[in-house]
Amino acid sequence: MFVHNADIAAIFNQIADLLEIKGDHPFRIGAYRNAARTLATLATSVQTMIEEKRDLKDLPGIGLDLSAKITEIVTTGNCALHEQLRREMPPLLSALLTVPGLGPKRVKTLYQEAHIESIDQLYRAAGAGQISQIRGFGKRVEQRILESVRAQRSK
Repeated sequence: MFVHNADIAAIFNQIADLLEIKGDHPFRIGAYRNAARTLATLATSVQTMIEEKRDLKDLPGIGLDLSAKITEIVTTGNCALHEQLRREMPPLLSALLTVPGLGPKRVKTLYQEAHIESIDQLYRAAGAGQISQIRGFGKRVEQRILESVRAQRSK
């Protein structure tokens, strides 16, 4: 099975999102985002680099830990940290990240302040005017959430 750099970059971006929702250290979150950018723009396949026994730590922003995770993904198709973070979060919480305008910080706020864990709960709360009552959200954000969820549902 061939693993594309974009696939690894996507996993690293998801790890960064989950770490951000969890409230992890910003430096760690940034390291995963930087590594994802490096991998997404890299002309050479990291799988080929691994097969050729080239040192991934020579890539910008890739240290020992991230190099090991890239190798793990290439060799097994999975990343233990990614799986662990997904198990720690409510299963539908990451679906909130698919709503335009909701990034990890807003998802974290919705989860902590209003106990919103799913798109259905988000839609109901926005329809009831509860989202605009949360600090950092307003009527316009609430309206955009309603429109975005409606658009997603109509597809």
